[in-house]
Amino acid sequence: MTTQKAGELISENMRTLYLWSLHKTSDPYKAEDLCSDIILAVLKSAPNLKCDDAFFGFVWKVAANTYKHYLRKNSRHTSAELDEEIPDGTDFEDDLCEKEQENVLRRELAFLSEKYRLCTVAHYYGGMSVKDIAEKYGLTVQTVKFNLFQSRKILKEGIAMERQFGEKSFNPQPFKFMAISIGDDNDEFINLFQRKIPGQILLSAYQEPQTIEQLSVELGVASVYLEDEVKTLEKYGFIVKRGERKYQTNLLIFSKEYFDEMFDMLDRKYSAELKRILDSVRAKLPELRKIGFAGCDLSDNLLLWDFMTPLIIAGLSLNDKGGNFTDIGRNFAAACYALGCEDSDKKYNYNSYSGTYSTVNGHTGTKINYKGHRNHEWGFFGTDDAVSGKYFPALTEEESDKVVEILAKESEDFSEMIKGIAADQTAVLKDHTPEALLDLVDAYCPHITLWDSIGWFGAAAVNTGALEMPSKDEFTGIIAYKK
Repeated sequence: MTTQKAGELISENMRTLYLWSLHKTSDPYKAEDLCSDIILAVLKSAPNLKCDDAFFGFVWKVAANTYKHYLRKNSRHTSAELDEEIPDGTDFEDDLCEKEQENVLRRELAFLSEKYRLCTVAHYYGGMSVKDIAEKYGLTVQTVKFNLFQSRKILKEGIAMERQFGEKSFNPQPFKFMAISIGDDNDEFINLFQRKIPGQILLSAYQEPQTIEQLSVELGVASVYLEDEVKTLEKYGFIVKRGERKYQTNLLIFSKEYFDEMFDMLDRKYSAELKRILDSVRAKLPELRKIGFAGCDLSDNLLLWDFMTPLIIAGLSLNDKGGNFTDIGRNFAAACYALGCEDSDKKYNYNSYSGTYSTVNGHTGTKINYKGHRNHEWGFFGTDDAVSGKYFPALTEEESDKVVEILAKESEDFSEMIKGIAADQTAVLKDHTPEALLDLVDAYCPHITLWDSIGWFGAAAVNTGALEMPSKDEFTGIIAYKK
């Protein structure tokens, strides 16, 4: 090989050589010196290389030798206390190199897939013969030989590489698992996502299928531990195999980017319409008060908060179309649909909602618990308070029918607005969903996306000035219906 050709190849791989040097020295300045020594040694010896295809193997051999010389050179300028039990003449530099090589080898063994790792460990660490390995794992002798051959090839390639773990290896991303199940859950299913690794696997394999080895590097976890986690996820249908060696997440993940774009879209396209409808309801409050329901003397602001709740719930119910769910997770006695959420602290969150909620003594109600508002549960109020009108409107069936009649136009407009929201949310989610999972979007939307954005209505009403935030002692978003 000519020196010019060697120089061109080195230029293309300069960053890799520098990173390798930095890994060895842990010092940017020393790494520059070591990298320069390697390059000079390669250029000096390149004319002796007969086969150009062997260049990269040649480079790493030169790098290893240069690093050994680097250790010897630097050891002359350092001092250390020697263990008196160490025999004279020990080549400390060679020992350091051997330890480094052993560490790299172990690192690469950790990334091997199960079928290669079992044979390799049994043969080289366990001292087992090919025949014994074949008998132990129920393989043919030829298969064991092939696995050992492939393993050596993979290890050699890996040893020459500069591994860079993914960000999730030290900074796990938020992942929230949500499921509606039918039947009895088992403990394994319930606790699966209490651990960090299953959620990080699903996040890593969402956009593109990943091999166990790729997941191992991304998460900084040895393959031997990941394999069991992947098998469990596969058992419940949360991850599926793509081809022979790759896996891909098999549930929808609502990413932070999705939430940001979706809520920005709602702000941009629907805030003004929401304010128009609420202003129309405000104009009809005098007519609504004349009905004389318990709580009709509450402030305009509280009544608007409360009457917005049935408008939201009714509009969502008319447009959600239900969910055409497949049995994504099957946990022995139960089937469920499942969603992952990358950002558990959404821009417009809410705590809970209920279309029809049973209260004490048979009374019912509709409620939304907005984030940042005083939370409420029906048991808190007691029988008298639940229907007294002291905290929120309490309507008889006749009074409720009159409210529905008065707000018929606003209810129709609210439903049309939510119909548009449903279509736009579905379109945004499709833009953030891998092609292989697009069928899940059609199956789950708008059922999931609509109900997951309830908090936006309250926040947008405040942001547009249609409503004001209540005081810390006031309850919002509740209407009780007397039995």
